[in-house]
Amino acid sequence: MSTVSPRTEHLQQWLLEQGLSNPALLDHWLDQARPRQLARDEYLLQAGEQHHFLCFIDSGLLRLFYVSPEGKERNKAFYTAGHLVGPVSAALSDGPAPFSIQALEPAEVLLLPYPTFTEASAAHPEVAQLNIRLLSLAFVRNEQREAMLLTCNAEQRYRWLLQHEPELQDRVPQHHIASYLGVDAVSLSRLKRKLRDQE
Repeated sequence: MSTVSPRTEHLQQWLLEQGLSNPALLDHWLDQARPRQLARDEYLLQAGEQHHFLCFIDSGLLRLFYVSPEGKERNKAFYTAGHLVGPVSAALSDGPAPFSIQALEPAEVLLLPYPTFTEASAAHPEVAQLNIRLLSLAFVRNEQREAMLLTCNAEQRYRWLLQHEPELQDRVPQHHIASYLGVDAVSLSRLKRKLRDQE
């Protein structure tokens, strides 16, 4: 296996943890990875663009969000270091990205062309298994959040966040958390104050 650069070391470790131990395949993926640095608030992708890639987050914090016809932002998800994200539905349909990706903190990412992933899935069973695992995790995450939004009141939604994604509380601005939970920022502030008073 070729020498791993500091830029791709975490990606290699992540791939090995996912069961990809084929040296030639690892080298190919690491060679394909393109590093990019993002400043705070910089966009990696904007809705409507047609860039088909997977993004491995080496450091920092990204948010994925939609924009309504009225221009209101609705947060879809937040991802921290060690996650692989991207506009998968757009890549599968060969269409434009339905959401935007923005750095909430200075971030370092590695971009992998999505065709590299799909071609490897067809040729290598371990990559196909990784594909299934990632899609399953995304499905479960989306289903859990959907259930939270449809069945929980504001307090239950906030408690869900503290239980499932506690790291966001100290890293994501309150108005973004409010959007993610489907409540307004004022209500979230009151709720947090109420819970603090109960402690």
